Amino acid sequence: MLLATSMAPAQGAQAAPPAAQNGAGSRPFFMPPAANTALGQKAALMGTLKWNNVPDLEGSGPFPASYEAAPGDMEYVIYQPKDLAAAEAKGKLGVYVWGSGACSADAVGSRFHLTEIASHGYVVIVPGKILSGPKAAPAPAGQAGGTGMGDAGDRATAEKMVAGIDWILTENQRSGSPYFNAIDTKRIAVAGFSCGGLIALKAGMDPRVSAVLIESSGILRSIPPGMSNFPQMTSLKKEDLSKLHTPVIYLLGGPEDIAEPNGLDDFEHIDKVPVFVADQPGAGHGGLISVPNAEGTKVELDWLDWQLNHDEVAARTFVGADCTLCRDFRWQVHRKGIQ
Repeated sequence: MLLATSMAPAQGAQAAPPAAQNGAGSRPFFMPPAANTALGQKAALMGTLKWNNVPDLEGSGPFPASYEAAPGDMEYVIYQPKDLAAAEAKGKLGVYVWGSGACSADAVGSRFHLTEIASHGYVVIVPGKILSGPKAAPAPAGQAGGTGMGDAGDRATAEKMVAGIDWILTENQRSGSPYFNAIDTKRIAVAGFSCGGLIALKAGMDPRVSAVLIESSGILRSIPPGMSNFPQMTSLKKEDLSKLHTPVIYLLGGPEDIAEPNGLDDFEHIDKVPVFVADQPGAGHGGLISVPNAEGTKVELDWLDWQLNHDEVAARTFVGADCTLCRDFRWQVHRKGIQ
């Protein structure tokens, strides 16, 4: 991973917004519980159904990718190059563990984003099942299909993300495994969207992780009433950010993104590792990763190439007063420890 030495804001970067913008009166990360249940889940459902019948894609990377349920009784979905041997022949594979939006049990709600990542030489591990999209089992008679939510007890957790790392590293050492000696153990990233971003932050404290990527998320500054049964959303506190040991990137969707205030507030609290915030007004909550070839996916790939592959071209997206994102009028950039 690549670390910068100074935690001062980089020259030429936009200054972080004043605290008053993140104070009282700003929109909460989650609506009140009643509204969240009635409206938030409806929005998630409509977003899932919109793409539910769109065919799967293979990604635009050098290794066309697909996904399938993990073997045995593991409740994970694995995205990887279709021709694993051909990908391995080009070099050991990186690992990317994903936390789904809403910490949902559906591991394919972000399938376009995840297939794209896999097509660039990663084994992508996602807690959950195939509950939406073309590969989902038909819904029982009389029930709507493709909701992608699953039961509350099946939700993704940081512990499940870490267990996914345990599994792939065990497979890397098991003779006869398709992943035997195929994984680069120094190239492990965790990432997640919304609630999945919160569990990714927690999983990112595992010492084996080398990069953390957060989409439309941030630790809640206050806990709304009625959220005590949702530890994925409430267990992390701002002081926990000091436990991060790798560079971290936040991708936010502007004022239209309900996670923006908390993501920007995380930026203010992170002071021990390099942090980059790319905020695109108008993108909204999830708009940066929900479509094929999404802007957020491209930025993530550059971050992975820089942090895990030491790619100097990819680094230009984030480094220097004239970094690519700094010059792009669509993005507002905040950074520390990155010059």
